[in-house]
Amino acid sequence: MINVGLITLGCDKNTVDSEAILSLFKNGHFNITSNLDECDLIIINTCGFILDAKVEGINVILKTLEYKKAKIVVCGCLVERYKEELEKEIPEVSLWISLKDYPNFQEKVYKLFNINDEKYSNFDIFNRVLSTKPYTAYLKISEGCDNFCGFCAIPYIRGRFRSFDFEKLVNEAKDLAKKGVKELILVSQDTGRYGKDFKDKNINLVSLLKEINKIEGFEFIRLFYLYPEEVSDELIDFINENPKMTHYFDIPIQHISNSVLKRMNRRDTKESIISLFNKIKSRVKDPIFRTTLIVGYPGETKEDLDELKEFIKEYHFNHLGVFTYSKEEGTYGAKLPNQIDEEEKVRRKEEIMELQSKISYQENKNLIGKTFKGMIIGKESENVYLVRCGFNAIDDIDGSVFLSSKIKHNEGDIVNIKITHAFVYDLFSEEVLS
Repeated sequence: MINVGLITLGCDKNTVDSEAILSLFKNGHFNITSNLDECDLIIINTCGFILDAKVEGINVILKTLEYKKAKIVVCGCLVERYKEELEKEIPEVSLWISLKDYPNFQEKVYKLFNINDEKYSNFDIFNRVLSTKPYTAYLKISEGCDNFCGFCAIPYIRGRFRSFDFEKLVNEAKDLAKKGVKELILVSQDTGRYGKDFKDKNINLVSLLKEINKIEGFEFIRLFYLYPEEVSDELIDFINENPKMTHYFDIPIQHISNSVLKRMNRRDTKESIISLFNKIKSRVKDPIFRTTLIVGYPGETKEDLDELKEFIKEYHFNHLGVFTYSKEEGTYGAKLPNQIDEEEKVRRKEEIMELQSKISYQENKNLIGKTFKGMIIGKESENVYLVRCGFNAIDDIDGSVFLSSKIKHNEGDIVNIKITHAFVYDLFSEEVLS
């Protein structure tokens, strides 16, 4: 029996890929384990989105090579971009598998271990070994991206946008519910675009959500990665009208200055972004806004940064992340003049985050006294649990919600809580008994 472990780097979409990769090894030849010391095979699924992700990937590969017993297989976005260079620089890795080679993933690994099989299984995004807690799962609804933003290499790595089959997605959601999943998170590079590439124009994100919403068992349905111009009135109203839908709007805007947005090759404008947020606020009860920003994009001026800060002050985001611009080869932004010094990028990021910390604290204080439905996701100490609600997502970026309760709970239990104390990023609550 060959013990296999897998390390996932990068985004939650990569997590879904890793789960599909693991499914290729749930058979008589292999045993899946989380203990790397036991492994005969360690697979590393890498990210290649920005410089920090590349550095992390290289460091993890080099660290994993210290497990002398194991053969190391590296796959994912980093390999797709730099396979030839990586093969030359790190020859100790047993096998490099690019994204385009995923259909033959199992065959390549079997041959590495001299396993002969008349019929190899293909990589299938709908055949997974879940790596999340049993009450939470991702549903990846599409692959690739057509936006070609000036800072982003994803279209060059993952290819053009393509929606996954509608019926397969619905069936996958049904299977997840049967397995006990209570929180379903829809992810893709451009979630709102789902179905736009189909001939049948009746299929879109809302029609998919309508079918998923009918499935018994889900308590929370959350959407990640909504490109601003893809957030339709129909979607806004559906989120507001259906209790399973979290009122959580993850809309990465990247900037607000029209001059910067234009150089980023974004199709939205300051005016359209403001119009969208105003519309959501007017049509959705207690919406939660999360966004990401990029500072230090080529040509970003002090005036652009000041405009961004003023916007953040006026349109309070509950959750906000900031990246410094990463110059990625092959992208439009890498060719632009007026590239900004790294030290200055970091200074601008710190400026924004200092501003956001005050806003986050105020937004958290506004939640004091309000009640929410939540789900137990862990235990901190005796009578203190961790809870996830509609306003905080799975990736811990949104801060933690602590619950004080004398009732014994298990992970996955649904509870009603009232917020009692607020801090910059974390919240404390007590249980509300019916």
